[in-house]
Formats: sequence, C-alpha cells, structure tokens
Amino acid sequence: MLTDPEQMNRWSTARIEVREPGVGDRPDGVGTLRTVTLPGGRAKLREIVEYSDFARVFDYRVYDGGPALLDHSGRQEIAPTATGCTVTWTVRMRLVSRVATSLVARTVRRQVAESLDLLADLKPGDPASAPTVEPRVVADLAEPRRVARDVLARQHATADRLTAADDPKQWFARVYSYVTDELIGVCDRGDVDNPDWVLALIPVFDEYYTRNLIAFERGDQCEPMWQTAWSTCELRDDRNPHVPVVKGLMSGVAAHIDADLPRAISDLHLAEYADRDLREFRPDYLRLSPVFSTASDRLLDDLPRSHKPWWTGIAARVHPQIRDALIARQGYDVQRHRFSAFAAAVELAS
Repeated sequence: MLTDPEQMNRWSTARIEVREPGVGDRPDGVGTLRTVTLPGGRAKLREIVEYSDFARVFDYRVYDGGPALLDHSGRQEIAPTATGCTVTWTVRMRLVSRVATSLVARTVRRQVAESLDLLADLKPGDPASAPTVEPRVVADLAEPRRVARDVLARQHATADRLTAADDPKQWFARVYSYVTDELIGVCDRGDVDNPDWVLALIPVFDEYYTRNLIAFERGDQCEPMWQTAWSTCELRDDRNPHVPVVKGLMSGVAAHIDADLPRAISDLHLAEYADRDLREFRPDYLRLSPVFSTASDRLLDDLPRSHKPWWTGIAARVHPQIRDALIARQGYDVQRHRFSAFAAAVELAS
C-alpha cells in the first residue's frame, strides 16, 4: 500500500508512476525509478528507490527535481502495534534558499498528512509477496583500494608528463585523474552502499582511457569518440585560449560517458557481479553525479587565468547544481548522458 505505485495512487495526492522497475522487476525494488507528478500537474519529481527492508523500512531520493531543489529524500517506516501499525513518513528537503525550503516543506507536510489520512481509511489490497533478498557480504576493500590508488598514481604521472611537454591534452588528463581521486574519496567517506563496486570500476575505466591515449600518441587508430576527443584536446587558439580547453574537456567527457561507461559497467558486472541484479547499483551510480562537478572545479583552480572561460567568476558564486543545469543547456548535459549510459549498461549486461 505504501510503496507499490498502483496501490499508492489510491491515496496519494501526488500521482506516482514507475519509470523503470528495480531489482527483481518489482515496482518498489532497489533501483526502481519513479516519476511523481505533484498536485496541479505542473511540477514533476524523479525518484529512485535506494533501500528496502520489506514491510519495515523504505527509502527513496529525488535525483531530478529541477535546479532549485538541492536535496530531497524520504523514509517510510512501519512499526507493528496491538491493533495494527504505525507509519512514520519522514521527508527531508533543501532548496536554494531557506525561505523557499520553509514554504515548500509546509506544503509537502500538508499533502503527506492528507495522503496518509486517505490511506488509513482504505481497505488493504491483496498482500504483496516479500522479495527474495540475498544477504549482502561486506567486501574487503584493501585490495580494490590499492589497485585504484595505483591507477590514480599513473593518471597523475600521465598528466604531469603532458604538462611538462606543454601538451594541451594535459587538461583533460588532469581532470580525469581528479575524477578518479573523487571516486576513491566517495568510497573512503562511506557515501555509497557498495564501495567495492565503485573501486572496481576505476581500473576498468582506466583501461579504455589509457589504451586510447597510447594509440593516439603513437599515431595508431583509436576508437572514434576518443580519436575526436584527443584531436580536439590538441587544438590551440592564441586569441581565445579557453575555447579549445573547454571543447577538449567536453569532448573527452563525452567519450568517457557515452563510449566507455556502458561497456565498463557491463563488463565489470558480468565478470564479478553476475549473481546480482545490476539495478541494485543504480542508487550508488546516481550518488556519484557530483564527482564530475567537483573534478571540474578542481581543474578550474589549476587553469591559468588566460585559459579560464569568462563566466567562471560568476559561476563560482552560484550553487554547482544550478551552474551545471545552465551549462547543460548550452553544451553537453553530463547528468542526462550519465543516466542514459547506465540504462545502456543494463541492456548490455542482459
């Protein structure tokens, strides 16, 4: 009644639709994607189911609610009582300003209360079958962390080599190493549920990246998107030096996301995680989205003044999520392409 959209739409003041089922093809399994249309029909939220302890705890998070919504997550908890059960529904949200957060939270609180009142008066549907959940084995991270740090050291060395040669490919090589560094940091901080999976992806990504860079430097044919990326990275413009830098970065990011991400995720899954549903890892994958923004900010700090786009000073005063949304409208939409890349990986792995 609380988590299956077909049942939820009997009582929820917001319309809930399954965009893609999660683990076990369930409408409430981990990794399920849902679209929530708020009352009035003008605003939509896109959610992902992050955790489910069936019949007790259910967690979800909004991964796309527009640039003004910085954070929005919910937890539904069920506790048995002598005469039935108590439902506790906690919603946490943060918008770009405190005033906006307070106003929207007040509205959401009222709508949730109205919805639960309707739910309490409904006759339950047929009991749902409990999902089969395999106990998660906590992986030893020592070896995958060592391998990831070795990869990071090689990537730093590559960026240093290109920098010493005044090779303009240095900028993408540097930001690539920052992405790897940030991925390791996410795992070290415990920001993901499956750090072993994230760490194991790093050397798989690196294999595609390094192989294509070596081929390009030797004059051999490399894969089409990487051929375009490295060629773009080598462009120079003495009058507007920031232009080829930005174009090279965007071209390299496109090669990494569009060409490498789907096959890297699929390859790793089939090699090491074939006994698990790939959709189980989608919440962690979406949690990694800020890594690209953070890596880009680090690179901007490295760029000489002449190589920085004119808008960087203004962008630094704007929240990264709003800034990324504005940039996406003008060029390559990182978040949209990352989203598509995971869907492509699921298709490849199946």
